[in-house]
Amino acid sequence: MLARLAGALTLVIGAAHAFGVGAVLQLHMICGTVFVLALWVLAFAGFRAAPKLAVLAFNWGVIVVAFGIFQLRLLPGEYHWTMQLVHLLIGLSGMAQAERLAGAVKRREAAA
Repeated sequence: MLARLAGALTLVIGAAHAFGVGAVLQLHMICGTVFVLALWVLAFAGFRAAPKLAVLAFNWGVIVVAFGIFQLRLLPGEYHWTMQLVHLLIGLSGMAQAERLAGAVKRREAAA
């Protein structure tokens, strides 16, 4: 639930930043950090239910953080929007992985 909330807030605040709403970048980064931490918690919790997905989700969290930090340095100028789009797609993929992991954990708990 926390991953879902943090991911949604990060998405909305990131869109606001992309459309020029000022002073929201720090809030976007905080929500993104909370999302990645929640993704990692899900990865550890879901390791027995879906080990491959858990490892992917943990590594994907590292990618989300790294790309978020370094995207301003990647392809600056006129075509930087492509890096913003890649950042969005990486984040959305992380959100999808969080949902899949949460579902796997719930199914495993129901079966136990």
